[in-house]
Amino acid sequence: MALFFLPGCNAPVKNYTEEERLPAIFPDYTSVVIPSNIAPLNFEIKEKGSAFLVQIYSERGETISFKQSSPEIRIPVKKWHKLINANKGHSLKIDIYVKQGKWVKYDVIANVIASDPIDSYLVYRSIGITQTYYNKLGIYQRCLENFNTKAIFENTSVEKKTCMNCHSFCNNSSGKMSMHVRRFDGGTVIYNKGELRKYDTKTKYALSPATYTSWHPGGELIAYSVNRIMVNHTSFNSKMVEVWDNASDLMVFDINNNSITTSPKIATSGRENLPCWSPDGKWLYYIAAPESRDDTADFYYDRYSLVRIAFDGQNMTWGNVDTVLSAMETGLSITHPAVSPDGRYVLFCMIDHGYFSIFDRNSDLYLLDLETGNYQRADVINSSSTDSWHAWSKNGRWVVFISKRMDDLCSRPYFAYFDQEGHFHKPFVLPQEDPGFYPADIWNFNLPVLVDGKVEFGRNRFRDFLSVEAEKSEFKGPPDAISGATSNQ
Repeated sequence: MALFFLPGCNAPVKNYTEEERLPAIFPDYTSVVIPSNIAPLNFEIKEKGSAFLVQIYSERGETISFKQSSPEIRIPVKKWHKLINANKGHSLKIDIYVKQGKWVKYDVIANVIASDPIDSYLVYRSIGITQTYYNKLGIYQRCLENFNTKAIFENTSVEKKTCMNCHSFCNNSSGKMSMHVRRFDGGTVIYNKGELRKYDTKTKYALSPATYTSWHPGGELIAYSVNRIMVNHTSFNSKMVEVWDNASDLMVFDINNNSITTSPKIATSGRENLPCWSPDGKWLYYIAAPESRDDTADFYYDRYSLVRIAFDGQNMTWGNVDTVLSAMETGLSITHPAVSPDGRYVLFCMIDHGYFSIFDRNSDLYLLDLETGNYQRADVINSSSTDSWHAWSKNGRWVVFISKRMDDLCSRPYFAYFDQEGHFHKPFVLPQEDPGFYPADIWNFNLPVLVDGKVEFGRNRFRDFLSVEAEKSEFKGPPDAISGATSNQ
């Protein structure tokens, strides 16, 4: 530790000793790449001291300075945006001094301000730390450029506590959204060009209403799975809840005609699940596992492969199923495929068995390069805890995913930069106005989705709409398309 003397009235402190390490701060906003439009990275200094001095600066613009007795650093939104907007592509530096009798200066925190912005909103479901707690949950939208959070719908606003899940958007657009309502006033709700409609997608040829969804990029079709979902509680610390399907198929919903169709190729006696369209709409990616058997243990531990099928949207015809990455090759089960906006990469999770990764501590994120066929664990963004449920930004430069790395209990949204060379950078957690938010919070941020703007309807409109009777959807062949698991129920 060295002793420094700083003469002159412009010096932040007159003398200090230098600690040759980074300061401990929470959340960990060190050595990260951040969007040029992100909210202030408020943090708490975890070094003991009686006073704290912080300077935030870059190549251009005025330094943001704090000298205070509190270790909580709350950065003014306007000053923050003025600084980072003026320094896109440059380093954002943070100097931290702590008074511990004498002043101590730590190594400079150096982050990078990417030129690529992130979508301005994050939509997610908030739910308690146990999956059986449905008395209070909601779908929320958070502006990523500040700290404004508003409810799209909260189930506490209705007398009968319904459940909402599986919200989905077309091309990251806030103008086309779908979600499912379960238990009371159920149906698939679609928000399209300012209009709300509710559909009953359960037909005599489907074993359930719509479940996991993916919008076709054309905006008129939605691929979804129909699932017979089973839940089991275990005594394993690494996976205390097991969720699996003993049957599942894929369907395609035409929102203009309120009609449903499928193909024997995606509704087999095996299990097809978690559809995801390619950005050009010519391929439907999904996961597939063998047919379920009578012995629960046989399919309980089955592993899913990543497959795809060609699709002609004009003629509504299907090509052949192609195995992209086999579970036999990986030795693990593939789940939650998400194709990058440029169509080159697939980001997915892998776990030991099954597909429900949110309860699996061993869930990790992997990246497949479709041009080379190579895949690898995305080491820089993974942790020793659950890493799952991910989505791309509209420009393909950012990924949001949930992680339980803070406490192995609650899922929080993390963001990671994905550069043009196909490499991820160190992730950072969603900034909060209160630096002490996360240690006090006991709610899960589930299924985070990046959206290009605000969803322009509020919780009151959605609440009032829920009582509307769902429009019955019609199944439209072909007749041999019901030869799979669905037709056997």
